[in-house]
Order: sequence, then structure tokens, then C-alpha cells
Amino acid sequence: MAIMNKVLFLQSEVTDPYTLYAMRRVQPVCWSAEDHVWAVYGYKESTTLLQHPAAMIPPQHTEKNQALNDAARMLVARLARLANPPAHPVFRQAVMGLFAQLQPHAIDAMLSRLLGDSKEVDWVDTVCRKLPALAVMQGLGFAEDDIAILLPQTEQLTKIMLPEKTAAQAKEAGDAAESALAIARRHILAHPLLRTLAQDQDALDTYAVNLIGLLIQSVDAGRGLLGNTMLQALRHLAVGATPDRQTCERLVVETLRFDPPIHNTRRIMADDVRLGGQVVQRGDAVLVVMAAANRDPAVFERPGQFDPARTNNDKHLSFGAGIHECAARHFSVALAAEALAALLGRTRVRLMPQELAYAPMVNARMPQRMMLALG
Repeated sequence: MAIMNKVLFLQSEVTDPYTLYAMRRVQPVCWSAEDHVWAVYGYKESTTLLQHPAAMIPPQHTEKNQALNDAARMLVARLARLANPPAHPVFRQAVMGLFAQLQPHAIDAMLSRLLGDSKEVDWVDTVCRKLPALAVMQGLGFAEDDIAILLPQTEQLTKIMLPEKTAAQAKEAGDAAESALAIARRHILAHPLLRTLAQDQDALDTYAVNLIGLLIQSVDAGRGLLGNTMLQALRHLAVGATPDRQTCERLVVETLRFDPPIHNTRRIMADDVRLGGQVVQRGDAVLVVMAAANRDPAVFERPGQFDPARTNNDKHLSFGAGIHECAARHFSVALAAEALAALLGRTRVRLMPQELAYAPMVNARMPQRMMLALG
């Protein structure tokens, strides 16, 4: 199976996906007979598709989820990121209500907790897999005992999102969902402000599910942003540099354009749409390759150059667009910028000699392991 002929491929199998994207952007909307999906590579076309009311999240209520238990199926049914109108606005409101209650997080203290006195660390396993979820839970005032239970479960919870699940994965996801839902419900009812939002059992379940959704989102998107930003910072900053918070934020935003963790997202068409000279028909599947759009030379000058000072790097599509634009946009950027500033401000950081391997994922590109020398 030649990667060159595929629009769907594992990022672990490709040295430089941007070479493929650049070749395919000549035809910004194209049909893949091999993968049975439309692929969208241009910035204008990607933006149009993401904002189009006929572009729906692929349905999740299928026979593939029958192996899940009731708790896991509730997550699938009520997560804002998986929902379409008319249910989506209700679930989205819950997400925004949760973000409104997030208190400022002491990232430096969290880093100290995770890193300890280590002189050599796997940045991905030690920090990236844990810090985003830890920041959410501490920001919402979770008890330490509950954090200790939930933090190891975040990886298991992501298995709910797998389109194809083995019986073992379904059981693992279901067990984690039951435990997490019980803790989330209890925490919301004990939280003085969140309790006022969960006025009945239905609302309580919606808020509890989407609180867990914040943890699920942190596993891949949060982990990838922390990993990719650190990688770009160490490649482009002077050795021993101690960038301030503003400089770090620019590094994060340009990383989201130049080396985003999430490369593509999928939609299913509810109506015929003309896009990039093609007619995408009702029922067709579409792959929106935001990472390709982020390097569209029609929008970004010198798109293959990492440049935190460029004036429009915040126009990237890495958080999506339209009604499903990621609600964690500002939280994610702030978290990554503060983590970078905190670590580089207190110790010298060096990327150890290693061959970086990327996670075997279709939609996300992030290092599986990244060894750093500290001090």
C-alpha cells in the first residue's frame, strides 16, 4: 500500500507529511477512490467546509458502540465534540460553562510535581500525558484523591473515541467511564457554582459528560501541543535562552500553524455542496486536512518556514472553525505557553540525541517519546 496514493495514513509511517500535502494542494478538493473519502487541502476550501451547515460530525450511534456499557454510551451520546444540531448547542453551552469556572492554574508547581528532581526525562510521558488533565482538574477544584483516580484513567477514556473497538478496549473504556462519571457527578454537586448549572439529572449528566470530555481532549490534543511546541522551541531558540511568557505564546501559536498536533478531522455531508470546483454529494465522507491548509501559500508567506513573528499565524485552522471550533483554544495556548516559560525560565533544557518516532495515528502527529536533559 503506497503512502503516496493514500489520503488516510499513519503519521508514524511518514517522514514528512507536508511534502504530500503540498503536492495535493494543487487540487485542493479531491476524491480518493481508495479511501472512499473526499480530501480537502486548501485553506479557503477547508474554512468553507468547516463552517458549512451541511458538514456534520459522522454519526456515532452505530452497532460499533453496542459493546460499550451504559456509561460509555452516555459519553458518546452527549459529548459536544461528537454532537450535531439540534443537540450540539446544549452540550456546547455545558462546555463553556465548565471553562468559565476554571481557576488560574499554577503551572510551575504542577511541573515541579511531575518532574521532581529528574535530570533526564521523557517529556511526553512525564509531562505531556498528564499536565493538561491535571490543569483541568486542579482548575475546577478537584480533590487530590479524585485526581489520583482520574489521572491514570484519561488514556482509557480516549478509547471511547475509537471508531473500531475490540472487546477489551470497550470494557476498558466502559470501566473508566463508570468511575469517571461517578466522580464528575459528585464533584459538580459539591461545587458551589457548577451545582447551580446542573438543575436536574439531565443537566447534571450533560455537565458530567462534558467535564470528562475536557479530560479526553487533553490526552491527544493537549499532549501533542506540549510535545510539538517543546520540539520547535528547542530547534529554534538559542541554547540556554529564557523566553518570557509573550515570546512563548508566539512560539505556541506558530507551532499550531507549522507543526500542529491534530492534522485532520472528518465530516459527513447532509446535503450537496459545491467546493473547490467539485460537487460533494449528500452522504459523502470528507477529510479536512487542516495541517495542509495551515501551509497554504495563498494565506501564509513562506509557509514552510517557522516564524513566530509572522503577523497572521493566528489564522491557522488547527482548532477548527464554525460551530465545532475547539472551545479549549485559549486554555490550550495559555497552558502550553506557561509550561514552556516556566521550564525554560528555571533550568537549561536540551534535546537529547535520539530518533523521534511519531504515534501511529491517522489524525494526529505527535512524538511518542522525547528525551530531554534538564539542568
